[in-house]
Amino acid sequence: MMISVKGEDGKPILGFNQEFIDELIELGGEDLLICYQCGSCTAICPLSEVFNISFRKTIKYAQLGLEEKLLKDTTPWLCYACGECSDTCPRNAKPTNILAAIRRYLTIKYDWTGLSRALYFSKKAEVAGISILAALTGLIIYLFHGPMVLERVELETFAPIHIVEPAGIITLLVLAGFLLSNIYRMYKFIMSDAYPGVKIPLSMYIKEFIKIIPTHFLTQRLMNKCRERKSYWYTHLLIFYGYALAFILFAVVLRYTQTNLPFLFVDPVSIFGILSFIFLLIGSSLAIYGRIRKTQPIWSFSHSTDWMFITLLLLVSLTGLLTGIFRTINWPLPTYIIYSIHLMLVVPFLALEVPFAKWSHLAYRPFAIYFHRLRELTYELAPVKEARRELIAQPITGGGG
Repeated sequence: MMISVKGEDGKPILGFNQEFIDELIELGGEDLLICYQCGSCTAICPLSEVFNISFRKTIKYAQLGLEEKLLKDTTPWLCYACGECSDTCPRNAKPTNILAAIRRYLTIKYDWTGLSRALYFSKKAEVAGISILAALTGLIIYLFHGPMVLERVELETFAPIHIVEPAGIITLLVLAGFLLSNIYRMYKFIMSDAYPGVKIPLSMYIKEFIKIIPTHFLTQRLMNKCRERKSYWYTHLLIFYGYALAFILFAVVLRYTQTNLPFLFVDPVSIFGILSFIFLLIGSSLAIYGRIRKTQPIWSFSHSTDWMFITLLLLVSLTGLLTGIFRTINWPLPTYIIYSIHLMLVVPFLALEVPFAKWSHLAYRPFAIYFHRLRELTYELAPVKEARRELIAQPITGGGG
């Protein structure tokens, strides 16, 4: 149900979208309407000073069902879910969970395919998506695998590199295309609130990109500003770098990892694989334990997509390790079987998580900081002093360390 208030020109100036609010509640913002706008979340959060933002205002947009306002708002992505606001909220409204629900909703809106909506609002769609992609991968392996040498392990003979490598590259390019198109939609939403008529020079686009994206993508350093729960940052980094190492091993040096040679624990490439497994195992185990025991505010509510991400991540890392162990002890048939299962898990994990679900926030968050800065620049470059006084945020440089 949409209730709107119109101005003299007949255009709506205020709307109350009950369907939108119901969806936010379903996505984890169950305490949305408990909040009474005291502003303690903004006051307690150290990042509100870095960006000069108001979490209270964002939650107010959500309470009023102002979807268009939220689509232009970078604030939900500038929250790193440390949970200090939830600890101090006098109404126990759990602002951390409300902002997480808004991020899930924004992920749905950035995606033009509708797959994110299906994953976030239907557990059946999640299970079906994983099952179908895993089954298709298994069928392709069954139809196109090479000879199964049983005297010794010959992994490259079983899974020829001239088939696996191009297939992997094509898959990654397609997924990158989906993710980049979603990021472009995010850019259009956010920059629609930029100062009208001001064009940012290309040199500034490049300069700010270099300054912001690599740093915030690789370090998530603003999470370090969480005063009480730095362990959450460490867990996040373990999962991120474990995944990054696995990605490099799969996408960049696959022809050096998928060979007929035994998996040697002293080989440099194998050592990277072991480190990847250790990081992922520790990080995912801590996250699973935290979500089960609800040890931190961000883990007090777990959406089904959170469990999908962390479970697939753990299974992918375990099957990858078992593949290496079976290669080392020279068990041919178990190696081929567990490697096939590994690929059957990797494909749905990448295809669903990277552009459409939990993993995508690793891209959306640094780009939100980047777009936040670009939008700010349009006000700084505005030709009149009055426009400059309308700055929507202070510079983020210098305060993000």
